[in-house]
Amino acid sequence: MIVRKISLVGLLAGLVAASLSSGIAGADTPGKHPLYLHARSDLRKAELLLQEHDEPNVVHETNIAYQQIHQAIQELDKASVIDKKDVQDNPNVDTSVKHLDKFRTIYKLLRSAEKDISPEEDAHAAIGWRNRAKANIEQAKRSVEMAASRDVIDDLRSENY
Repeated sequence: MIVRKISLVGLLAGLVAASLSSGIAGADTPGKHPLYLHARSDLRKAELLLQEHDEPNVVHETNIAYQQIHQAIQELDKASVIDKKDVQDNPNVDTSVKHLDKFRTIYKLLRSAEKDISPEEDAHAAIGWRNRAKANIEQAKRSVEMAASRDVIDDLRSENY
């Protein structure tokens, strides 16, 4: 009888411990779309790089790209709320890159963010925001392409090249 009570108590204690540990682990588990946070981080880095001073011939395109990226971040923030994500990501960015390298880096970040948010969305409430973020990223890529093209042309025409 005493052995039976001890094993019953041990069994109950084990079940409680197991349920608590799985609950604690589940609290730190990201939601269904952890890639939203990766995409957001890439977009924030691109946004920060675009805030750096540019040559006058590319300012218009970089401003448009910045606005599109900022809008994409806002749309992802809305979609991320549905998945209960922490969207307080403010990465440090090396802003000492040269213009063309800067545009290459920004473009790579945009492609990475686009890839991260491309998987099928099963939270129907987030689909619209995700799709608007994708459209903003695509428009930002076009603006970065234009800025990089103008920068290359300007460099080719200068005597410093």
